[in-house]
Amino acid sequence: MKILVCCHKLDIWASDSPYVPIHVGKELHPELDLKIQEDNAGDSISNKNDSYCELTGMYWAWKNLKNVDVIGLCHYRRYFDFHKQCKWPYPITSFTTSQFKLLDFSIPQSVVDRILKGGIVVPRSVIYPIPLFYDYASCHIGSDMRIIQQIIEEKGDAKFINAFEDVMFRNNKLIHYNMFIMKWDDFNNYCNWLFPILKEAEKRIDISHYNVIQKRIWGYMAERLMNVWL
Repeated sequence: MKILVCCHKLDIWASDSPYVPIHVGKELHPELDLKIQEDNAGDSISNKNDSYCELTGMYWAWKNLKNVDVIGLCHYRRYFDFHKQCKWPYPITSFTTSQFKLLDFSIPQSVVDRILKGGIVVPRSVIYPIPLFYDYASCHIGSDMRIIQQIIEEKGDAKFINAFEDVMFRNNKLIHYNMFIMKWDDFNNYCNWLFPILKEAEKRIDISHYNVIQKRIWGYMAERLMNVWL
């Protein structure tokens, strides 16, 4: 069995780690050599990293990795904790650099077994005071999310149309960061659903005038869409 958890902009891991560090956005920073896997090799969208964020690493893994049973994504500063090192019941616990070196990021076999049976590991959700659509509109551009809704409706799959409405208008819990661990088959299905939606949205939404934060739109959108897909 092969397990890969891809992490972006990562620099140090033990040699026996199941993690594969990926330098995302390599195409935008050719002068940098982090001595790790780069996301502009093979089939890639590395040049879109300023708007796709960690999704360029996720896309690279989807298109280029082979013979993987279980796959996941975490960040250079965000990881899953399977060993009760975080404070309960908070969704996030911060550690200093010196503490970081002492932490255990291994994935127990019992968790892998549950994933192989169809389970999906995601971060603990964050609770907002308002439904997710209105939260998105208060922080970003609400009309952009309406375009995503329109694209999903045009696809005509009732279960995703209903899921979008449930998640965005009748729910105030959000799973952040585009982090997950799942079976490759589930990952493939998710990517086949997600990336065409974002590609179509790129055609309809002009982000050329967006500032650096708002230009990260597709990473933000994917956070919400993963909740819809789940």
